[in-house]
Amino acid sequence: MRLRFEYLLLCLLLIITSCGNTDVEDAEPPLDPDLGKSYFFLAPNKYREYAVYEIRYLAVDISDTLEYQLREEVREEFTVNGVESRLIHRLTRNDENENWQLDSVWSARVEAGWAVSVENNVPLQKMVFPVDTTRRWDRNLFNSRESRVQKYLTFNQPFTQGFNTFLRATVVEVSNERSQNPDGIDVTFRDLRTEVYADSIGLVRKEYEQLRFCTVGPCALQEIVQSGRYYREELIAHGFLDEAGN
Repeated sequence: MRLRFEYLLLCLLLIITSCGNTDVEDAEPPLDPDLGKSYFFLAPNKYREYAVYEIRYLAVDISDTLEYQLREEVREEFTVNGVESRLIHRLTRNDENENWQLDSVWSARVEAGWAVSVENNVPLQKMVFPVDTTRRWDRNLFNSRESRVQKYLTFNQPFTQGFNTFLRATVVEVSNERSQNPDGIDVTFRDLRTEVYADSIGLVRKEYEQLRFCTVGPCALQEIVQSGRYYREELIAHGFLDEAGN
């Protein structure tokens, strides 16, 4: 009788355990198993269009303001020393009423631990993988320029730009420098640069503010720009070249 009771109890436990397992779902795979590579998006035939606003400061009270559109197209692949890269065609126009005109050709690549963009023949280390907000890296590691340490400010967080919200974005701090006179009051130079990348899209915003201020005469007391540049790119459209005749 005791053996029969124990046998029934064992069967009951097996039934309960089996029923419990039916409620357990497999964990969803990560959206980006490489932790960041899909943010530096180099899918073939991908295009991105930007509204560009730029101010070039030539001297005190002398500046040029430019507004135009920029388009990037991820083009054919090529290999150098076993490393695969893609050509990036950059086209510009004043507004949507004009045809795109080729401005320059850059290239870009994603390797095991980093992403590199070759801009005007200067290779820049844009990102490192896996993305981690504690990481720091040298933007100029692959060129002869002075070292420039970058870092991630956020990763896989929403980013809102105008009426658009990108649910998964990462913000890269390219530079955050300010210099002052010895008295610590007047700012003489400001270099603030950030880039924002969205998952499966690529760059969605670039904002550079590199300004040198007047330090002599009356203008020194008013933080007036003497030279430098303000530059902003904002994504306005993206897709693939075979979509709707693009």
